[in-house]
Amino acid sequence: MTPLWTRRQVLAQMGMAAAAIHTLDPHEICCVTPAHAETAGKDLFDLKKVADGVYAAIAAPRYKVNCNAAVIMTNDGVIVCDSHSKPSAARVLYEEIRTITKQPIKKIINTHFHWDHWQGNEVYANANPGVEVLATERTRENLTKADAGVGGVPYIEKQIAALPAEIGKLKEDIQRESDPARKANLESNLQQAEEFLAELKNLKPALPTRTISTTTMLREGGRDIQLHVLGRAHTSGDLFISLPKEKVVVTGDALIDWMPFMNDGYPAEWPGTLTALEKVPFEHIIPGHGDVRPRSHLAFFRAYFVDLIAAVKKAARAGATLEEMKTKIGDELSGKYETGFSKYPLGRYRDRVGGNVEVVYSKVVKGA
Repeated sequence: MTPLWTRRQVLAQMGMAAAAIHTLDPHEICCVTPAHAETAGKDLFDLKKVADGVYAAIAAPRYKVNCNAAVIMTNDGVIVCDSHSKPSAARVLYEEIRTITKQPIKKIINTHFHWDHWQGNEVYANANPGVEVLATERTRENLTKADAGVGGVPYIEKQIAALPAEIGKLKEDIQRESDPARKANLESNLQQAEEFLAELKNLKPALPTRTISTTTMLREGGRDIQLHVLGRAHTSGDLFISLPKEKVVVTGDALIDWMPFMNDGYPAEWPGTLTALEKVPFEHIIPGHGDVRPRSHLAFFRAYFVDLIAAVKKAARAGATLEEMKTKIGDELSGKYETGFSKYPLGRYRDRVGGNVEVVYSKVVKGA
């Protein structure tokens, strides 16, 4: 049976409750929609058929963002890849799945440990106490480490500690705002933030019950599913899921349809991991964020890392300061990447390129 632990039980077991609570640095906010983004009045997910019995649940932009999910039907159950940022979102998708099939959820697969990809696990575990939760060994470790980054059980406490100030700021912005449309959007964001805080306080983490360390084949109800451990990229424990017959790959945030978040990542190794993924047969990508993409998107996404790293190294050799690099390199690469990485109200090129330059400078040039 999947363990449903309180946050306090996990933290007490780890002896790190006090260390887990601190104010969030803005750079830790991996996937929050800008406050001006239009979020009200949209459904949470658009369930798209990608292949026979394989669906992509594409998350709509929200102030408290959700990840995409992959929904894989088998003859005797359903497999869900990634479970969103909160139980209420997972519950919405679960009810949508139930309109397609009454088969139980048999497995949850978490692609990595970031908060918006696993905090809904408990909904599926509650729906079927026999559900199996799969992840890599490193993801399982990251879920219980205090310093892993923007995810895991300790990060729930960090979010709880930071949200009151965020809610207070939203209330102040609402009072100052005179434009009716912007005010309505801020009010929607406030409601989402308050509801998110309430959910976090009652969260019962459902952690992985099975871990893998090498590429593994699952044979599930007449369907072959490969779990690939290909190397470090977005995190130290990225997992890629492929369906060889259906030519579909599920990538988590190691391959997405907007600008990558690199703070917990390994930019020097990321392109090599994507090259390894390229050897897997697929035609359709269900990314961690954004819409379903064709195979060709991998080359575009990988090239960004290659070009960014080369540009940062060149600028560093020329003696440019970090602030100079952020502006110069952002402009230098914009012609090739800005349009492709600016299709959504979040994760846009100009919003993230400076931070990406800083991460590459720190981790690749300085070796931090």
